[in-house]
Amino acid sequence: MSNKIKNLIKAVPYIFQTVYFNFHHLPFKQAIFLPIILYKPQLVSTKGKIIIDGGVFSGMIKLGLHGVSIYKNNGIMIQNNGCIVFKGQCNIGSGAKLSVGKGAVLTFSDYFSSTAEMKIVCSNRITFGRNVLVGWECIFMDTNFHELMTIDGKPYGNVSEPIRIGNKCWFAFRNVIMPGTIIPDGCVVASNSLLNKDYSPHVYSLIAGSPALIKREGITINPNSK
Repeated sequence: MSNKIKNLIKAVPYIFQTVYFNFHHLPFKQAIFLPIILYKPQLVSTKGKIIIDGGVFSGMIKLGLHGVSIYKNNGIMIQNNGCIVFKGQCNIGSGAKLSVGKGAVLTFSDYFSSTAEMKIVCSNRITFGRNVLVGWECIFMDTNFHELMTIDGKPYGNVSEPIRIGNKCWFAFRNVIMPGTIIPDGCVVASNSLLNKDYSPHVYSLIAGSPALIKREGITINPNSK
């Protein structure tokens, strides 16, 4: 039995939520194809928008699919009061939590994939380029939630700044991506790193550490690796 058939079988118990989600958010001419498939969804808020920018086909966007045996099958939590944009195929694994605030925009470009337990908190702008792979337990947050000030009462820093991820980037497990992070094309982020700044123009580089630094240039993920 092919993986495509297996994935469809896994989605059967959640067919009513899938149908509702597609027709609630998408134009009829898109929704009729059921391009978004939900697996064990927890829909905390569906007040925001879902946009598919481009052509659609059935099952092109899979949200909450369980695929990592060492993690529980926890599906996906979606709290969307802003806008989530899909620009092509997307696979977000089990245990993911997406929280998008009012006026915020979260964008996934074509061939985005996360394995398990990814968490995204978007109160401003978070944009992922094409062919981005996110490993286990990564967190992307474009807000610090709380304002800082000097002891004489002056504002210090920004509460929220956009995050922008380039094309063909790979995040190993348990990374934290903070407000203002910009990662150029082709970069690899080593596990347990904390990113909090603009790493341009270091394309195809290994980024590691807490806070993370450019460790070596001329590095990217092996396209034959699994």
